[in-house]
Amino acid sequence: MGNNASTTSTEPGVASGVTIDRFDPLTVATFRYVSASVDYGNAEADPVGVRFSYALNDAAGNEVVTCHETFTFPRPDTEITPTRREAFERFVLHLGLAAGLSYYKLAAPPRVEISDAYAPEGFSIGEIAFHRRLLAKGLGEFSFVNGLDAELQPEFSYRSAVRREPVRNLIPHKGPLVPVGGGKDSCVSIEILRSAATYDARFSPTLITVNRYPVISDVIRDASLPDIAVVRTLDAKLGVLNSLGALNGHVPATAIVSLAVICAAVLHGHGAVVMSNERSASEGNVEYQGIEINHQWSKSGEAEEAIAALVRSIAPELAYFSLLRPLSELSIARRFAATCGRYFDSFSSCNAAFRLDPARRTTRWCGHCPKCQFVYLALATALDREVLEGIWGSELFESSEEDGFAALLGLRDWKPFECVGEYGECRVALQMVMENPQWAAHPVLDRLKSQLHAVSGWSTTADRERVFAESTSFVPADFLKILQGAKATP
Repeated sequence: MGNNASTTSTEPGVASGVTIDRFDPLTVATFRYVSASVDYGNAEADPVGVRFSYALNDAAGNEVVTCHETFTFPRPDTEITPTRREAFERFVLHLGLAAGLSYYKLAAPPRVEISDAYAPEGFSIGEIAFHRRLLAKGLGEFSFVNGLDAELQPEFSYRSAVRREPVRNLIPHKGPLVPVGGGKDSCVSIEILRSAATYDARFSPTLITVNRYPVISDVIRDASLPDIAVVRTLDAKLGVLNSLGALNGHVPATAIVSLAVICAAVLHGHGAVVMSNERSASEGNVEYQGIEINHQWSKSGEAEEAIAALVRSIAPELAYFSLLRPLSELSIARRFAATCGRYFDSFSSCNAAFRLDPARRTTRWCGHCPKCQFVYLALATALDREVLEGIWGSELFESSEEDGFAALLGLRDWKPFECVGEYGECRVALQMVMENPQWAAHPVLDRLKSQLHAVSGWSTTADRERVFAESTSFVPADFLKILQGAKATP
């Protein structure tokens, strides 16, 4: 138990009761947001449960399939005041709209309907504009993979709201809430805030997860800080429908997690949601139909600004921002190497460690995917070779992995659809690694360097200065000060 705010099992799950024999995406004309409900429980220790219902209808209005999803939030240790409840329930509706994209994409129909039962008070034009953009940009990779329009623009049908004022007097009384995904970036944010909290308790972080995989549990354990565990339970029909021919692909997961964390922040009285999204998340992967497709769009600066504006429109006392936005991946790698030794044996950025099926998960690193390769390359600029190989259990600069590193450097058709750094960052990283005597005359690195010499834009001193320069951001002044105060030595 320790200082954890929740001791409930948080393994990701799926709802049961699947009885579907066939599914044809072409028969679906409308995606409907049917209902949203909140159950505050009857006992003091009861969690707060949220349930969403969705439907895919044919052209005649008949339901082709219905789906249900739940989120479970641990109960706060203080009273849920009417003001806090109002803000929480308004954010819950936005969480349900974002989470619904996991079901909309089953058919990507041309019409979206938000029923009056889902949102009796309706939505403003600005709120719907946010969700239009989240759908269009956040499903960009999905559209590319499935050969759809680069930016999906379904017709939205919804009840227009009369002007609704922001919820005021939430009186946040707790420090920042920091989502933890198990990777290096959130570890860096945690340690920056931990250091600042030694002289100013306002920065004292509480950690939060939305579904907790073993790797994340290990990072939470090593952080040894208070934490909150939120559980998202998907409908099991998703897997069945995918096997029957439904459309499938990437959804804006970071936006969904952000909105869940925002809900938790309001419920538990936190004053800020501090993300750990870096500058390079704003760079796209490929141009498609004249539009840049970005796997990381919901981690981008554009998305951060949009979510922050939504938050201000509902709860101006709550801040939403990424502490690491001014930094490149290589700057973050330096900070991780310098301040995050406690996580070397627990962190992982490898997607294989987060597979829903436990039988298909790796313990930490698969060693072959773009995420493994990029994080290895980035940390090779800041860690001793022996330490680096100890983290992965092997050396990754092998000839069998050469093509993967070439893709990271911009020597293939497009940047891998993963959360990896910019081409320029990767090229600077390669240059820095090759300057290290520990990697001298490495055959794979030499071949990659030879290929890059034929590419315009090969790393120069100016490129390195750009990579390590801090950019402008939405970080509030007091948090920006501690970020700069925690700056690692070049």
